[in-house]
Amino acid sequence: MVRVIEYTIENYEQPEEQIRYRLITSLLELEKFPAQLLACQYHQRWEVENTIDELKVHLLRRKTHIRAQKPREVVQEVYGLLLGHWAVRSLIFQAATSADVAPLGLSFTGTLRVVRRALPKFQRLQPQELPFF
Repeated sequence: MVRVIEYTIENYEQPEEQIRYRLITSLLELEKFPAQLLACQYHQRWEVENTIDELKVHLLRRKTHIRAQKPREVVQEVYGLLLGHWAVRSLIFQAATSADVAPLGLSFTGTLRVVRRALPKFQRLQPQELPFF
């Protein structure tokens, strides 16, 4: 036995449009697991899954996720990955704000491609040419 929960969410790319979702679950107790709670938690979970995908697949682009062998180095590498992810997401937020669009409407991988293409140019700049952040 399964339970089907159907709900709609506003499309962030076209706010006047609604996207319909169907969640199929084996959690049958209505009082313990209300439909609204399951729908919200499901989307929260996918936000986390998407973030993990952005880190592991797109930001790293390698099979070995953590190369460090010592605990201190593992922590340092994880902090570096999280800072890199934050930097890309921060750039997405700034670009979306200046263009007056929803940040979720901008692609992480597309932004990452733009950053990777721009890196060689920034590496050639002299210190006095670097923008002040």
